[in-house]
Amino acid sequence: MKPNILDLREERCPMALLLAKRHIAKLSNNEVAILYIADPSSKRDIERFLQSKSYKIECEDNSEFCSMQVKKEA
Repeated sequence: MKPNILDLREERCPMALLLAKRHIAKLSNNEVAILYIADPSSKRDIERFLQSKSYKIECEDNSEFCSMQVKKEA
């Protein structure tokens, strides 16, 4: 299965949040998407939105960007 990846490293809010919302809305139950985010404020906004919608989130930060794994739960 092809990885479900959305690269937002070149985007800033509000566009990063909008693109993330659109991408995540297409997920089926128990499907996972990976978001790459470089902008710290975009990361906070996306994380806050996903938490409000009860998605399961796992973040892995490195020096250049964050890799956020998002799972839609049933």
